[in-house]
Amino acid sequence: MSDLFHGSRTPAGEAAGRRPVRARRAARGAAVAVAVMALGFGAAACGGGADTVSGSGASGAGTVPESGGTEVTSAAPSTPPASMPPGPTDSVPTVSDRPVPPAPASSPVTSASSAPSALSASRCTADRLGLSLSAPDAGAGNIRYDLRLINKGRDACVLLGFPGVSLLAGDGAMIGRPATREGERLPAVRLGPGGSADVTLHTLNKGIDGTSCWPAPALLRIYPPGSRDAMTLRTELPVVCGGTFTTTAVRPG
Repeated sequence: MSDLFHGSRTPAGEAAGRRPVRARRAARGAAVAVAVMALGFGAAACGGGADTVSGSGASGAGTVPESGGTEVTSAAPSTPPASMPPGPTDSVPTVSDRPVPPAPASSPVTSASSAPSALSASRCTADRLGLSLSAPDAGAGNIRYDLRLINKGRDACVLLGFPGVSLLAGDGAMIGRPATREGERLPAVRLGPGGSADVTLHTLNKGIDGTSCWPAPALLRIYPPGSRDAMTLRTELPVVCGGTFTTTAVRPG
């Protein structure tokens, strides 16, 4: 009876020894709970940080898993915020933006009659030319005659400048003086076979200036431009009056 009573009863010293053990276990449990809560808060904080990165990044950002199991966050290209000024753009300059090159210096214009095709032919000589004289053209006290030079040869030739013109009597003596030049020298004239060029002989009507007229000629003597050989045309014209006797340069006939 005394043993039974002794076995069912916990001694006061043993009970007192168990209380510190229970207290330590309770303290450990509380510490574990605190640690678990701290881990929970840390995980929540980490999750919030990830959400913050995703939110501050551009839409379309994702995580790319690497071989080590670590997730690396990559951000896709994003459009700049509305508050940012647009970046510079490359533009192709329009025609008006391009510098206008300076205009080239003007080159001398070659007239058709002085082109290489005209000057390549040889000069027309007296033995290759024929002559004719038009009827007089009178007006306002002036009389003009067109003297025509005709290429009788088989090849083209060129005339350039003023002819020498004088009047001859029947015995070959010169009447008055040779014709003087009137106007400017004109471009070269190329005469093909049968082609012609003209000059104009000018004098005055009788009695215009009160002076006498020269005797009528028997021959008209012509030196083609640049030639020392003369040609003659049998004619009684022109009759020179007022001391005026001129010739123009050759021009196309």
